[in-house]
Amino acid sequence: MVTGLKTENISSDETLEVCARQIIVNYFHQMMSYKEGAKDGSDIEFVHDMRVTSRRLRAAMDNFADCFPEKSFKKLHKKIKLITQTMGAVRDLDVLIGRFEKELGTLPESEQSDIRKLIAHLQQEREEARKPMLTLFAKLEETGFEKKFLTFFRVL
Repeated sequence: MVTGLKTENISSDETLEVCARQIIVNYFHQMMSYKEGAKDGSDIEFVHDMRVTSRRLRAAMDNFADCFPEKSFKKLHKKIKLITQTMGAVRDLDVLIGRFEKELGTLPESEQSDIRKLIAHLQQEREEARKPMLTLFAKLEETGFEKKFLTFFRVL
């Protein structure tokens, strides 16, 4: 998994477009480095890290949109937005489950049973929320999204 934005190849001697491409590609690689962990689902931090990085990637794409007037840029940007939104549903449930699990130990025994039932229900909802995320990942793989994205933003 990639951590942090690599900036050593970004130079003030380069054009804004070249720097923008490098920044966007770096964020994309970082985001995709969490995909397998997010698909596995056993560690919620992969979903969190992938979603956070997708938001940073979207912000970079927003900031540099004027460098890429092509229609295909907008399509790629929409896909990144869809990734963020789809992962958000899973992440929201992860946070909620974590909060209730943390509170569980502080509650009297008489209230713990109901909270455990609620946690079980939220875990089922999480599994349902993961289905669109996994479907999206499969569709992106089928359509060669990663290759299309990297080809569009190839660093010149």
